[in-house]
Amino acid sequence: MASKKIFSDYALIGEDLDFKKNVLMEISEKGLIEEIIESKELGEQNLLGKDKSILIPCFINSHTHIADNFGKELGLNKPIKDVVSGSESIKHRILKESADNLVIRGIQCAIDEMLSNGITFFIDFRENGINGVELLRRASEHSPIGMKILGRPTSTDNESEVFKLADGLGFPSCSKINSTAVKKLLKNGSINNKIIAAHISETKREKYALDFLLSEDIVDVFVHGTHFTKEDLIMIKNQNKKIVICPQSNGYFGVGFPPLKEMLELGLEISLGTDNLMAVKPDFFEEMRYIYKMSKIEAPNFSIMSKDLLKMATINAAKNLRLEKERGSISEGKFADFFALNLNDSNYFGINDKNILDIIVHRTSSVNIKKVYVKGHVAFERE
Repeated sequence: MASKKIFSDYALIGEDLDFKKNVLMEISEKGLIEEIIESKELGEQNLLGKDKSILIPCFINSHTHIADNFGKELGLNKPIKDVVSGSESIKHRILKESADNLVIRGIQCAIDEMLSNGITFFIDFRENGINGVELLRRASEHSPIGMKILGRPTSTDNESEVFKLADGLGFPSCSKINSTAVKKLLKNGSINNKIIAAHISETKREKYALDFLLSEDIVDVFVHGTHFTKEDLIMIKNQNKKIVICPQSNGYFGVGFPPLKEMLELGLEISLGTDNLMAVKPDFFEEMRYIYKMSKIEAPNFSIMSKDLLKMATINAAKNLRLEKERGSISEGKFADFFALNLNDSNYFGINDKNILDIIVHRTSSVNIKKVYVKGHVAFERE
């Protein structure tokens, strides 16, 4: 028996984000969507009252480093190696020197910010081994946000213990991967949908590293790929590996823009991450607009569709990170995770059935997000 009903003037429904009108959803006590009906009667109570609403599936942030949120803009105008690379970088120094309560408060503020921006699930590359994983769990224990934590063993950690405690492993570079140890974990451990991910080709092409990792078949998700070539992308596609891109982060550090045109032409279902919180605001509407504009600079005649951008933040992310059975779209059987935009806001003036996706992607700001639902319950509400 459904525990509640939610009605909206419009919604993006299913795996293809189909535009539907007068949508009524029945949601179970467990927060699952039991039924979606296109209601012919307009007597239902709109979740935004008299204002016109549209429901968008909540965003999944496919790559973050959330713990450095308290160090905002310390990397401004500095090279990437000085900011986030290696034990002597600014990021690793402040994480080492700062008290846990400061780091925890920074994580909690980042979570609140993500929820207010329609992000209800994130994948974090968690530094500092076992302690880092436990700290993130402590920081988020009272939040409705979902997450997968990809641990990173320190020199004193037992790799298998980090793997067991976390939702997988997230490596800072290919050179840090002990393929023998990872293979042993995957063979002997209880995988339980765990993910192995690694940064690669962020500042330069790493052909030999990619060749090795593909031949060893130990990495599920490649992050960045800013300098992947078409040859690299074809090999990745042939082995059904996943790619997460972080374009605004790449721009912040001046390391380039990923080969988006080639990725899309090859049919790769890429997803989006906002990367380091100390460098980039976790706002997917800003991320999508940045991608559109930079892609036009890189390839002026290439068309990138608004629906494709939205899929990178929702459908593709769920598929790439093994979440598609429960998240990624507004679909029967999945969690009722979505956010409501107020289409009566002034920046939506001129919106109609034909241009609605384009205007939503290219004109929405966080102030237009009025309610964010996680498992059918309001997790954030903006007055």
